[in-house]
Formats: sequence, C-alpha cells, structure tokens
Amino acid sequence: MLGKQVWKLLTNLKSLIGQIFKARYFPRTSIVEVDLGHNPSFVWRSLMAAKHIIVRGSRIQVGSGQNTLIGSDPWLPDAANGFISTSLNEILATAPVSSLIVPGQRRWDYDAVADLFDTRDRNLILQIPLSSRRDKNVCCYRMLNNCVIAPSSGVWRKVWNLEVPSKVKIFLWRAAMNVLPITDNLIRKRVEHSGVINATSIQGCHGAICWTPPHPGWLKCNVDAAIFSAQGKVSYGGVIRNSDGIFVTACCTCVLGSYGARDAEALGVREILSWIKQRQLSCVVVEMDCFQVFKALTENYSCPNGYGLILDDCRALVKSIRDIEFSFVRRSANTTAHVAARVGGSLSGFGEWSHVPPPWLLTSL
Repeated sequence: MLGKQVWKLLTNLKSLIGQIFKARYFPRTSIVEVDLGHNPSFVWRSLMAAKHIIVRGSRIQVGSGQNTLIGSDPWLPDAANGFISTSLNEILATAPVSSLIVPGQRRWDYDAVADLFDTRDRNLILQIPLSSRRDKNVCCYRMLNNCVIAPSSGVWRKVWNLEVPSKVKIFLWRAAMNVLPITDNLIRKRVEHSGVINATSIQGCHGAICWTPPHPGWLKCNVDAAIFSAQGKVSYGGVIRNSDGIFVTACCTCVLGSYGARDAEALGVREILSWIKQRQLSCVVVEMDCFQVFKALTENYSCPNGYGLILDDCRALVKSIRDIEFSFVRRSANTTAHVAARVGGSLSGFGEWSHVPPPWLLTSL
C-alpha cells in the first residue's frame, strides 16, 4: 500500500493529498530527489521507507528529454538497471538527455552517443524511440514488453493444489502464459495452418499467402522493416498499388538505432503512415506481415514503454488521415515491401519513386 502511494506521488500530483505533500516536502523537486527532511510526519517517514523500491523499478520514458538528467535518472530501457553505467564527468552527468537529441529532428545524435557511452549504454539508448508528439517525460513502472501479466506465485500454488486432473492445471497455465496453439499464436510463429484469424474484425485480415488488390477506389500500401545489426540501423520500405494492381508510389530509407524486430516493424508502420499523410492520400489499406504489431494496432494495445509510444504515434496519424485500414498477410504476400526495406538499408537518405517503379522492384511486383 505504501508503494502505491509513492507511485501516485510520482505519477499524479493532481490529487489533494498529492498537492499537500508536494507543498510540504518537495515544492521545487520531485519525490525521487527529495530526502526525509526535517521534522517529518509518521506518514512521510513511512513513504520514504518504501520509496527506494518504487524508484528502483521505475523508468523514465523520454519525451523531449529536457527534464531528465543523463547521469542521475533511470531512463534506460533495462529492467535490471536503468541508470547509465559509463563513467561520466560532472558536466555531462548533470546535462539533460535532450543534449543527446538532434534539435528539431527528434532523433538521437548517433555520433555523440557512440563517442560518449560504452557499448551497453549506447545500445540501450539507441533502442529508445523518440516521439514527435510527446514533449513530457513519463515515468513508468519497469519496461514491460507486453500487457500480459503473469499471476503471482501465490495464485499458482492454489491452482496446483486444486483437486482436478493435471491436464486441467496444465491447460490453465498454458492459457495464462498465452502458449496455446490458437490461430493467433500459430500465425505469430509462422506455422502453417488452416483456419481464419480471429483476432480482429478489420477488413482484409485473412493472412493471405499472395498479394490481393484492395477494394475499388482504395489503395494498398505494403510495409516492412529490415534490421542491420552490424551497422546499428534499421530500414523500412512501403509500396503502394491501386485496386488494379498498378504501381503508384514507393519509398524506403534507414534510421540509426538498435531496435528489436517488433519495435522496428512498428517504427516502419509509423514512418509509412507519416509518409502517407504527407502525400495527402486517403482510403489506404496498410498491410504488414508482423502479426504482433497488427494485433496491437487493431486492438488498441497500450503499454508504458517505447513500443507503446510508437503505437500511440501510429494511432494519432491514423486519426489525421481519412479512411485507413490495417491488414495482415504472410511474408510471401509482402515481398515488395520486404525488397524495398532491404534496399533502404543501402541508401544514405530518403528514396521515393512515383508512377514508374524502380528496376530493383520490378521482379517482385
């Protein structure tokens, strides 16, 4: 209970009790930085005793980075240790995280990050996506990778002590861990099966193995991402065709960062949606072969980490574009976007083609 109260003081100071504590104990700072102080009340002493548990498990989700200090705040996406491990001088340690971001571009200054930090810190920093919408830093408890929270050990003890057949207990455990061989999981693991995806009612969700045209009057944009771990970058590509299967436009480029597969795919969708908005297109089916991202976007998945931040950006872009649908297909039906993403890794800037497809894309159209 004490931990919950500390968490409320850390994330929400709009309540009456939050405003009272802030005015009394930390008027010019946050509860993270404040100490016990002089003549504290019993309640404040109790909260301070529990504070270290919450602070140790909390991470700052970087917005503009102006109010987050490089050396003293837990802002790295590492569940074990969210602090910088590189030995820094006092000036750099007390500098804001915004000093590592290219002004006006919302991307990391790769050269500065590579020069100043060790391998561990550099890789973690480049895993953090930066939003063009969010300016405020947000504190979140740990860096959850998904929204599935396993039941506590006490719950499982009760389950295992139930007088029911063992197969029932095992079934409950597999259901809680989301490892049952249902359609969603089979598709995510790319296991061949027969059946219909039951994750969403969005049109176009059929997991096709070959490309199919959109409805008349609509466009279809296939999107994919590629990871180049050795170069520390990811690339994405998008290819748009009309309802007759005729090439309309395509783009591809690469961005610096050490993202995982899921985050890279989500980042690719975000950048393609931004591109669609810039071209003022509407009635577009955005098709991808990453079922995890597709399901998250169509089921309003939310999570307090960098992945959730990318998804929020995607939803904001969808609201600003007229008539956008998401569709999932197998990798074999997304070949054009895959080729474009791979080519994007070799480009030094943003590549775009309209009306006439580039030669390297002809064989996959």
